[in-house]
Amino acid sequence: MDLTRWASALVVAVCVLMLVRMVLPARQRARFDQRLKQVPQVLRRRWHTLRHGRRHRVDAERLARDAIERARKTNVERDGNVIKPDAFKGPRKPH
Repeated sequence: MDLTRWASALVVAVCVLMLVRMVLPARQRARFDQRLKQVPQVLRRRWHTLRHGRRHRVDAERLARDAIERARKTNVERDGNVIKPDAFKGPRKPH
């Protein structure tokens, strides 16, 4: 689709939105206006998530893999499915 079709589709969407707003009762129109005011903020958050979400997800996966590897390599006592590290065996308060 070229730019003129996108622009005309946008104009039609705005006109339909204005028509729907005109037929709503006053209370629903106020609620509709509130929702419409939130659209830019929601779009901004979604855009930020699209741009930065993958990087955070990759970092979180790497950190999780590192933590799992550290847990596997440490010398721990296992009681079935429960891991009991030696660090927990000392006194709870050092003073």
